[in-house]
Amino acid sequence: MTINLLEYIFWRLIALIPVVLGVLVITFIIGHIIPADPVHLFIGQEADQELIEQIKKDLHLDQPIWKQFYYYMNDILHGNLGMSWSTRNPVVVDLALRLPATFELIIISLIVCVIIALPLGILAAVKRDTWVDHLARIISLMGVAMPGFWLALLLIYIFFFKLDWLPPPIGRFSINTNFDQLTGFYLIDTLIAGDFKAFKDVILFLILPVAALSFRKMGQLTRLVRSTMIEALSSDYVQTALSQGLKKSLIYYRLALKNALLPPITQIAVIWGDLIGTAVIIEIVFAWPGVGNWSIDAALAGDFAPVQALAMIAAASNVIIFLITDILYTFIDPRIKF
Repeated sequence: MTINLLEYIFWRLIALIPVVLGVLVITFIIGHIIPADPVHLFIGQEADQELIEQIKKDLHLDQPIWKQFYYYMNDILHGNLGMSWSTRNPVVVDLALRLPATFELIIISLIVCVIIALPLGILAAVKRDTWVDHLARIISLMGVAMPGFWLALLLIYIFFFKLDWLPPPIGRFSINTNFDQLTGFYLIDTLIAGDFKAFKDVILFLILPVAALSFRKMGQLTRLVRSTMIEALSSDYVQTALSQGLKKSLIYYRLALKNALLPPITQIAVIWGDLIGTAVIIEIVFAWPGVGNWSIDAALAGDFAPVQALAMIAAASNVIIFLITDILYTFIDPRIKF
């Protein structure tokens, strides 16, 4: 029995509620076991006892733990992610300022990774044991073995300090660049404004962090595409098509590739989640004003609300990405039904 697409999406979203609830429970527990007092972080160590008791009451810290969890869930359902003691802003406000910076970095890195890794893996499989295949394997091995933070520092040393080809790791654009920041996605904002000079400046600042973030994942994806493509090319239906004299381009890209795509699509979804975690380190190295940098600063200050928010965003985005992946399966492989 099969179901339609909308019904399938509905039931998948229903099934994901326990996953999101589990993330909320874990973040709540972690927030209560870290050795930091949110009251003293907010008002300092010099406050009198009466003020301390009032703040505890306002934050429901004088209630039993199960009631605190109830208030925590109620706040989240109403869009209240708490207050950041380190910035003195609501977490939602800080997220609105910083989340576009992180998502722009991650999305561009994922696009670059897929655009390079897919053709490279396909060519390596089609031209097996040639120089193209050897080059693809070398790139894959380097990508898998090279830590992202080390590659980031190496790229900064070569392309900024030595060659002076790219701007310094000081943020998202030059100090003298001005444009209307409408969406927070600066590539989009500069195009909306029609300011191509600012657009070029934003791209130059993106090159090094995107290269550092995407190179490792590129190696993983290239290896997987090569492996699945070789398996597809060795299958009986491809060999039969070759023996019948069909065009090789038709066989490679219409028959073999379509059947080899499912594992790489799954890997792309996994890469998305990995990029969110890796972006935290890359943002620190490049002084990138995203949620990763913000959450690390907050964690070092004992301010756990931003860390909780980042965990929830990572979980929610992963849930959405894997749902999209499952839907794509049905369009790529007709044997898969809802």
